[in-house]
Amino acid sequence: MVNNNLISGNFAQGILLTESTYGHIEKNKIMANYKANIAFGGASSCDTVVIRNEIRESRAEGIFVIESGYAWIHKNEILDNADGILLYDATPHIYDNSIEHNQRSGITCCGNSFPRIEKNHIFGNTQSGINFRDQSRSYTAPYEVRQNNVHNNSYYQFSCRGFSNQEFTKLLNENETKPTEFNENCGNCTIF
Repeated sequence: MVNNNLISGNFAQGILLTESTYGHIEKNKIMANYKANIAFGGASSCDTVVIRNEIRESRAEGIFVIESGYAWIHKNEILDNADGILLYDATPHIYDNSIEHNQRSGITCCGNSFPRIEKNHIFGNTQSGINFRDQSRSYTAPYEVRQNNVHNNSYYQFSCRGFSNQEFTKLLNENETKPTEFNENCGNCTIF
């Protein structure tokens, strides 16, 4: 358990859980690390819990999750990082976080990620609020992305590749957004 620490100014990750480990990370202030403030992945990382942390000002990701089974990312403040949360082939439950003012997207899902993203406040990010890339759309059904408040992100509230118009409309209907306009709908890419 990593609890009640100030973890700052490292030239690598603030907290790195190597493959075949999992952890409980709670009530820490994790900031200004050169790589991800928190990074974990691998088959045995599936029980990792990241809860009630202040995660800010990383030159890379606030939280980076790679090739991970089910993990919990709940009730964190994730702000002013290069990316808020970056998932690659990962399946966490991202719930009730404030994800704001990151230099790129609030949440990016890459590879074959299929997270549950619920009740987050995602705003003021320089690119998209939530960005689905690669094959992530194949596994992320719109009903698993719901009740989020996604607004005032500079480019798009949602950036989705491979979503049909029906899936995209359902995604918009199940989340609170403040759209400025519908931007683009092209073959394999629906962007709002």
